[in-house]
Amino acid sequence: MRKAHLRRAFPWLLATLLVAMIAGYYALTEPVTYMQRVAPDSSITRNPYSAAQRWLAQRGQPSERILSAAALFPLPDTRTTLVIDKHRGMLTPNQVNTLLEWVQDGGELVVEARPLPSLIEASDASDADWQDNDPLLFPLGITVWDSPVPSESIEEDPVRDLIMALPVFVDSPLQYCLQSDNEELREGCARLVCDAPPEPAPLGLHVGDNAPDRRVQLFSDYVIWHDSWDDEEGETPHLEWPVEVTAYADNDYGSQLVQLGLGSGQISVLTDLSLWSNERLLYFDHAWLLAWLTADEPVWFVRSVAMPPLAQWLWLKAPALGVALLVLLALWLWYRIPRQGPRQEAREESSRDYLQHLHASGYFQWRTNQQAALVDVLRKQAEQHLVRFHHQRDKALALAAKTLSVPAKELEAALQMQPETRDQFTQQVSLLQSLKNCSH
Repeated sequence: MRKAHLRRAFPWLLATLLVAMIAGYYALTEPVTYMQRVAPDSSITRNPYSAAQRWLAQRGQPSERILSAAALFPLPDTRTTLVIDKHRGMLTPNQVNTLLEWVQDGGELVVEARPLPSLIEASDASDADWQDNDPLLFPLGITVWDSPVPSESIEEDPVRDLIMALPVFVDSPLQYCLQSDNEELREGCARLVCDAPPEPAPLGLHVGDNAPDRRVQLFSDYVIWHDSWDDEEGETPHLEWPVEVTAYADNDYGSQLVQLGLGSGQISVLTDLSLWSNERLLYFDHAWLLAWLTADEPVWFVRSVAMPPLAQWLWLKAPALGVALLVLLALWLWYRIPRQGPRQEAREESSRDYLQHLHASGYFQWRTNQQAALVDVLRKQAEQHLVRFHHQRDKALALAAKTLSVPAKELEAALQMQPETRDQFTQQVSLLQSLKNCSH
C-alpha cells in the first residue's frame, strides 16, 4: 500500500524539485549583457556619411552619395538638399552658374568652406587666386582665412622632460613612471597618457525666441568672411550674385557658419562637414542641424567633384595638345598597322594535286637554302644501310662504292656535303637512293 502511494507521489515530487531548481537558478543568477567590438563593414568605412544616411532613412528622408560631377549633373529637383564637401576646385564656370541658378530657383545648398593652398598666403592672394581656388563661393563674397588662434607658449615641464629621457635607460618607461615613488612623476605620467587632447569649443546657435539654443562642434582652423561685413551698411554691390547674409554662428576667433539667401533658395557655408561623419553625428546637436537644414527633404551627399576624368581634364586645360596627340596616334597606327594589297579571287582551274604541292614546297626549300631538310631522312637511311657492309666506315665506303661502281670519294661527298646546283642535288639523291636499295 505504501509503495503504491509513493509511486503515485513520485511524479509530483520530481516536478516540484524541477520547479524549485528553475526558481533557484533565476533567483541566484542575473543576465549579463556585454558588448563585443567588431570591425565595421567595408561599406561603412568607405562612406563617412553612412550613419547620417541611415538616420535620414529612419526619418523617411531618402539620401544618395554622389561621387563625381557626371553623377551630379543634371541637378535634381530643388526639393533635394545638396551637401558638397571642399573637393570641388575644378568646377567649370558653366557648372557653377548651373548650381547658383538652381539655388536661386529655390534649392538648398550646404557647402564646406575651401581654404587656400598652404603655399599661398591669404593676405597676399589676388582675386584670381581666390576665384581659381573656389569658383563657387568667391562670386558670393565668401573667403576663408586662417583662424587667429593665439599661440600658447609652451612652458618648461620637468616631468615631460624626464619622460622624454626615460626611454634612454628604461625598458618600459610608462610602467616605470606609473609605479614610481615620486607622486609628482606619477601624476605627470597619468596626465600625459590619460588626458584627452583639447577639442574646439562648440558653437551656440540661437534658432528662435521660443526654441532652445543649439550647439555644434566644428573641427577647423579657419574662419569665414563675407565681403558685406567690410561695408557699414552690409551691402556689397560688386558681387556677381545678389546674396544676403541671413544668419551666422561664430566663436571668439570668427565665423564658422554663414547662411546666405539667394533668390528663393539658401546657401549654408560651414568650415567643416565632419560633424555629420560616422564618429561625430551623435554628439551635441549635429543630427538636429542636419535635419533643420534639409527640412525633411531628400539629401545628396556630394564628394569629389574636384577632379574630372584625366582625358576630360586634359581636353579642358590643353585642347591643342589633345588634338596633337590624337593626330600623332593616328599617324603611328597608320604606319604600324600592316596594309594588304588588292584581293585576287581564287580560280577553280588553278587548283593543284598533292604531287604539285610537294614539288612547290621542295622548290621553296631549295630557294631558301634548306637543301639539308630535303635529304636528311634519305641520308640517315643510307648511313644505316652503309653499316651493313662493314663495321669500319672506310672499308664500308670502299665496299659500297665497288658495289655501286662509283668512286669512294663521290659516295662520301653524297653522304656528307651539300649540293650547290640542281644537277648535283639530283645526282646526290640518285646515289643515296641506290645505296639505300642495294642488297648486301
